[in-house]
Amino acid sequence: MEKSTVQFTDDSSGAMIGKDSLPKSTLLHLMPGAVQVVVFILLAPFVMSFGYPAGFAFIGTNIFVGIPIMLGYLLYQGKKRNGKLSLRGVIYNRKPMPIWQYAAFFVLLIAVAFAVLFLTAPINEYLSESVFSWLPAYFKSSTATFAREPTRSLILIMLLLQFVTDGLAVPIVEELYYRGHLMPRVDYILWAAPIFDAFLFAIHHFWQPYNYLLIFLIVLPQAYVVWRKQNIYIAIMVHCAANMIGATLDII
Repeated sequence: MEKSTVQFTDDSSGAMIGKDSLPKSTLLHLMPGAVQVVVFILLAPFVMSFGYPAGFAFIGTNIFVGIPIMLGYLLYQGKKRNGKLSLRGVIYNRKPMPIWQYAAFFVLLIAVAFAVLFLTAPINEYLSESVFSWLPAYFKSSTATFAREPTRSLILIMLLLQFVTDGLAVPIVEELYYRGHLMPRVDYILWAAPIFDAFLFAIHHFWQPYNYLLIFLIVLPQAYVVWRKQNIYIAIMVHCAANMIGATLDII
């Protein structure tokens, strides 16, 4: 797949943004999740056989597979551009916004996220228990294990690690990779770029196909705001906050 030589200027940084073909962008959107789910399938049964919850395996795939793939690709692009490992010139959508807009969009997008979570809950539950009932238990529960029930202290450690990884590291890197790098490179499809990005971002979560609708509907308005305002920071804030709230509720 050849990369288009057509480029345009990103007003937020002055950097020239190359354009990826839709097939190439599709591959780049799905690659991290595809590798991650394969490693998770191989690692989870091993971890569970020692009495540890499956969530530890998923945390490991995030730290040692998902994040390195996404961040590594961005650094590779930076090396090609700058001659050294760097993120300079490869993260776009960094146009400033007034503080009041950050506050307004944050409240709105968080409200939309939890409304979608509530409204799609019956659908997600039906898909999980009926359509995808064949999935192994560790695809649906981070506390699943083959041996004895994990102790409360072990589960608490796992949830605290999830708070750090899923609440901070993963959403930051995902936003830099998806909305900060990949989405601007298909901006030639105009208003369809956020839809394209949100759809593939949902599919990228191969380990939870029963939540595809939920993820798509939560991410779509965030992607549209990023596209419209050319600002990646609001998506990072919302993504981190939503994941942190979810992790906190799990701990409680």
